[in-house]
Formats: sequence, C-alpha cells, structure tokens
Amino acid sequence: MNLQHPELNVCGFLLPITLVSGVLGFLAAWLLLLSLERLRLSRYIAHLPFCFLALSLLLAGLAHQLFTL
Repeated sequence: MNLQHPELNVCGFLLPITLVSGVLGFLAAWLLLLSLERLRLSRYIAHLPFCFLALSLLLAGLAHQLFTL
C-alpha cells in the first residue's frame, strides 16, 4: 500500500481507507450492540444511540490503525 495515495484497489475501484475503516467500524459496533441487545445487557447502557456512536468511532479508528500498519 502506498501511503501517498491511501486507497484500496477493490476490483478496479479505488476506495479511500477512511471509508473502508468507517464502514468496518460501523458494522462492528452494530454487531456488538446487536449481541448486547440479544443478551439483554443493553438495559445497563444509559443512552444507546450515544454508545453506538462512540463505539463506531472507536472501532473505526482501530480499523484505520490496522490498515495503516
């Protein structure tokens, strides 16, 4: 991967790494909160949408760090 052009080549389409990491963070946070709701542990979270937003940003940042290693 060239860090001067931080893009991923997927079947001829160039996707920015930030877009891919954002989507992966969103999906990971969604799956995590879905499992928390399934186990009925989400009732201990005060405001679920804010928790989802924070988890999405945190996991997107972690995915971005993994892509830029």
